[in-house]
Amino acid sequence: MKTFSRVLLCISLLTVGLGHTQDTCAQETFAPLVTDHCVAFVHVDFSKVEIDKVKNNLQKLGETVLWELGFDEQSHKATALELALELEKLDILVRPQFETLTKELGIREFAVIFDMDLLAMTEGRPFFAVPWKNKTDKQFETLIDLLQIPAENLFTSKDFLFMPPPWYKDVVVDWAKRITPSPSAPIFEALKSVPGAEIKVAAVMPEPIRAMARLGVTMAPDIPNEVRGILQFAVNKVQWASAAVSLSEITGSESLQSDDVLLTIKVPNQSDAEMLRGMLEQLIDFGVNTARAQMEQNGDQVQVPPLAFQFARGLLRTMLPDVEDDALVFRAKDGSLILAPAIGVSTALLLPAVQAAREAARRMQCTNNLKQIVLALHTYHDANGAFPPLYTVDASGKPLHSWRVLILPFIEQQALYKQIRLDEPWDSEYNKQFHDTVIPTYACLRNELRGQGKNCNYSGIAGEGFVPATKENVWAGIDIGRILDGTSNTLAVVEVREPFCWMDPTADITLDELAKGINTPDGRVGSNHTGGINVGMFDGSVRFFRTTTDPTRLPILRAMGTCAGGEAVWYE
Repeated sequence: MKTFSRVLLCISLLTVGLGHTQDTCAQETFAPLVTDHCVAFVHVDFSKVEIDKVKNNLQKLGETVLWELGFDEQSHKATALELALELEKLDILVRPQFETLTKELGIREFAVIFDMDLLAMTEGRPFFAVPWKNKTDKQFETLIDLLQIPAENLFTSKDFLFMPPPWYKDVVVDWAKRITPSPSAPIFEALKSVPGAEIKVAAVMPEPIRAMARLGVTMAPDIPNEVRGILQFAVNKVQWASAAVSLSEITGSESLQSDDVLLTIKVPNQSDAEMLRGMLEQLIDFGVNTARAQMEQNGDQVQVPPLAFQFARGLLRTMLPDVEDDALVFRAKDGSLILAPAIGVSTALLLPAVQAAREAARRMQCTNNLKQIVLALHTYHDANGAFPPLYTVDASGKPLHSWRVLILPFIEQQALYKQIRLDEPWDSEYNKQFHDTVIPTYACLRNELRGQGKNCNYSGIAGEGFVPATKENVWAGIDIGRILDGTSNTLAVVEVREPFCWMDPTADITLDELAKGINTPDGRVGSNHTGGINVGMFDGSVRFFRTTTDPTRLPILRAMGTCAGGEAVWYE
């Protein structure tokens, strides 16, 4: 999928060079795929891309930025030349692919769709769809060659070609078969508010999404009250939002027109719209005052004149939306070239709240990862009569491969599994090429990946649920009958704070390391989740264990790590 991602990146980049084109009616083209449960929709129209304009706009933007950064004339000239060479390389790479896509294949638009019926089953991942009516097998083969992805990852239905996340293809296929389009879907109201633009974005907020958003706000105890208030109001009142993205008018020679709509937020009535605008105004004051107070605490380290704060306050106020009936409308004001920095400052003010909502989503993602891992362990058990060993060994008893390698076929990583040489050590010259591969199921998004093979956050308990293989039986671990403490009382997989290479057969924690506690200074067990870690139990459930250094609780934690210790266990 790396090549596919690069192609999509190139397409997104090319939209920077789009000018005003005849608007493609997204709600007509993709109406057969939109249901009442569609919560977000992104439509990209690149029907009249001017690649030369892309290059000129990016070159001009780059040169302007260099002057603003204070480059002297000689440095500016040399760097601008390097930029031109890089853009020329990009042109050589993108132009043939883009012309194949738009001319030979006739694909001039695509959509990214988030459907509530799929969000839980696909871990929140959307799917791509392009019109595919009357296309030939040859065109399909051309597309496969262009995107460099396996044909089995794609499928067609209802005159569309779908590109779902590979490991959730079956789920999307089933959804496409039973889809019931809705001409009155709430998302259409949001889309109708978007003017002609290269990229249209619309989102609605049904009750299940509101519940998740409320959870995100609730789980962030450090949000200032001023920020919490506006978030709670938005979660309860916002019905839909829509945006138009036309970057060519910012990077090109002409600025946005003063009446161009950039973002619309719909609420129940005009009173709510006026209240939300007032809260945004108060938020600007709060953000500027907070920034000023924090800088003043630095004493002589930072000297910022009061005028700078007043300028920032005034700049942000110019970006406040207009109240139009029951909606807030953000328009391009005069001096639209300051739009980007103004939005950046506004976003920074909301950063704590954004991080809180993101934490709720990442914790849910982590929970799904652990569920997949434990399910894969049981599927392996069904196929082999035992859970995987901690690691396989060679004829001399030296560790070869971790249990994480052995369950790859059961987490939709069969292709990767087939490439690994299981008869060679995990760190052999051949197998080293896979060390930097990021397996989404093995990485908690809340814990930073370090690179250079540091890309796994989940560990088994060495010597308990996972025992090393032997020379006599290099594949089998313990069977479920040996978990005498009960599968609901026994830890299978836990989060560790410092990531390690997912292939490393010696990286799993020991029972003694588990017993040091959660998020302790000298312990490995931990995470960046607020308040604790996610753990997977051998019965397939996932629980959240709170951070603890309480000596009275550590024996209980140790007891849950054993398979047949006979201890009575409980944990909150």
